[in-house]
Amino acid sequence: MVLRSWKRIFFSILVPSRCQVKGKFVPSISKTIIDGYKCHRLIDKSAGRNLRYSIKLDKYTAKQWLQAHNAVMQSISPEERKNATGRQIRELSEKWLASPKKVKAAAAASGISLNLNTQIETSLKSVFEEYISDFCRPGINSNNIIDKAKRQSRILQEFLKAKNIKRYGQLKREHMAAYPEWRNTKRFDQRVGITSADTVNKELNRLAAVIKYGVKYHGWQERYLLDGIRVKPTTENTKAVRPFEISETKAILTWLAANAEVTGNWYLHDMALLAVCAGLEAKALSLLTPEWFKLDLGILRVFDKLVSGVIDAKTQNRARDIPLTATLRKIFERGYVFKRPQKKKGKVAKNTTSVKDYARRTFARCEQDTGIADVNWHRFRHTCATARLSAGWQLVRVSRMLGHSNVNTTASHYAEYDLSASPAGFEGMIKVYGEFVRWLDEWYF
Repeated sequence: MVLRSWKRIFFSILVPSRCQVKGKFVPSISKTIIDGYKCHRLIDKSAGRNLRYSIKLDKYTAKQWLQAHNAVMQSISPEERKNATGRQIRELSEKWLASPKKVKAAAAASGISLNLNTQIETSLKSVFEEYISDFCRPGINSNNIIDKAKRQSRILQEFLKAKNIKRYGQLKREHMAAYPEWRNTKRFDQRVGITSADTVNKELNRLAAVIKYGVKYHGWQERYLLDGIRVKPTTENTKAVRPFEISETKAILTWLAANAEVTGNWYLHDMALLAVCAGLEAKALSLLTPEWFKLDLGILRVFDKLVSGVIDAKTQNRARDIPLTATLRKIFERGYVFKRPQKKKGKVAKNTTSVKDYARRTFARCEQDTGIADVNWHRFRHTCATARLSAGWQLVRVSRMLGHSNVNTTASHYAEYDLSASPAGFEGMIKVYGEFVRWLDEWYF
């Protein structure tokens, strides 16, 4: 932008409304009143937006402010002109005004724009959009993980909007420390009660990933705002999952077998048996392929390839090898678990895998016929852990079988012992569950 003559500057000050010359907008300075105080405001529409900020004409004149503003606008990129706030441009203009006269004179004489090393900070909203666009690249993450990332990003941006935080520089540790409390007052899933600790911690992890993206690609400074900010699981903010008892497990498997005899579809029966015997989660059941069964090595290799996203370390850590028992080999030979269910008409429910969606109605009928509440895939996983721990298996062995990255996760959420299984106490429980585990692993078929 070419600096204007003194007459044009004087004219724009006297007549601020006429700030368009030959079809182009030029900066102008006008008097205004802010909070009852008279001051001057610089207005610039040349960047395709209405950029304005208040200035003081005590130390520097209007001409000097306009020269500084034009120099700053020339030194930054078009994208920075579009996203920069008035406050940022004013701060950069003040730096220009404070520069030595010789530096400014040399730059004006050579016709080269004065390089102030300006770096306009990209807005948080723009970085969120770029991160999600990068995260949603085809072939990297599943649709389920992408939906979760988008939902978490929307919630985090809602929080930042409520706190009036638009730039990373405005974000403070105090803000993030208040996030769990704010999240408990905002339930976006129409449920009653406070948000679970696991949900809040995953959202904080998502924000950490966005900040890491900004540090890597936008020059943000690593400030460790989230270190130590985590929600500790308690009985109030954690949903307790009760494993099935031995009688309940046998009743469910019997009902599923009878239902398979009628429908001719053994998919759910064998999947449920696989979940109880191997402790597989719903995601693993959905992605199960024949290649996971390494018959020559005698193992079931869960998550044979990396299937998770950037911050989904939970799935990455769940890659593990499970010894093949007689039941697992028979499940492989039958092959029903590899016959994927046909997609039903209509939309698949959000936050569900295909296995979950396929089993919902069948499990509902199972609950009605057997009188057993909450028949779901995660309870089968908990049943597998409880049965083996009650049978005397070591905690580390069960933790590796479930694919937990930390044995404390197994101890905190899965280490339940069914002492009511036998009147003989702990030794009786080990005997009863030892026979149950052998029945599952060796004698079921």
